[in-house]
Amino acid sequence: MKRIQLIFTLIGLAWGFSAYAQIGADPEERPRARGRVPNNSRYSSGSATVFYGVGFPTSSQQSYIDKMGTRNFALAIEADFPGHLSLGGRIGHQYTSDRLPRQVISLGDGSDVSAVQTRTLTLVPLMAIGSYHLTERNAPFRPYVQLGAGGAYVDYTTYYGSLADQKTGVRAAVAPAVGAKFLFGRNSNLGAEIQAQYQHVFFNYNELKNSGNVLVSVGLSYHWW
Repeated sequence: MKRIQLIFTLIGLAWGFSAYAQIGADPEERPRARGRVPNNSRYSSGSATVFYGVGFPTSSQQSYIDKMGTRNFALAIEADFPGHLSLGGRIGHQYTSDRLPRQVISLGDGSDVSAVQTRTLTLVPLMAIGSYHLTERNAPFRPYVQLGAGGAYVDYTTYYGSLADQKTGVRAAVAPAVGAKFLFGRNSNLGAEIQAQYQHVFFNYNELKNSGNVLVSVGLSYHWW
């Protein structure tokens, strides 16, 4: 939890610095600080971002796999609208696993088995996303808050040696997030993005009483104008 708190603190400081810089800038210099060219403004009309992230389990997911996940990828495509809003979609793939030492386990039919237990959880979320940015769409630095909603394909599989307890399905999912976007240059099509997202999937089976985790991601973006 300390690591997660530190991540949110750093993002908050970045937001604060951005707001302070814009308020404190000389009025004549603000357009340049925001990346504007007064008579030749360029506006991003959309972007595509490829993310890589690490996941920290929360709530009941810790009871199933209490381990940081490092195999998390996503693709997001957004359309930017005049002002501060953007809308789009995001698809991802997340996989995490844990291996427990050999132990005697009681099965549902009343029998016991001595086996090494391997726990796996795969999520494929597909969500609509909406973002509100704190700066204009032609700014080189854009902190934002975001809400995602949609569904996720879930594959819960626990292996007891060669035996498997598996449950799959598609469930509703929500994902609020905070983050920031950066352009590599005022006239560049390339940029970067950092994001901290809480993902909640309404999946209930055995140890999982709804799946929750915090994803901290970095991304590489391409913007079109």
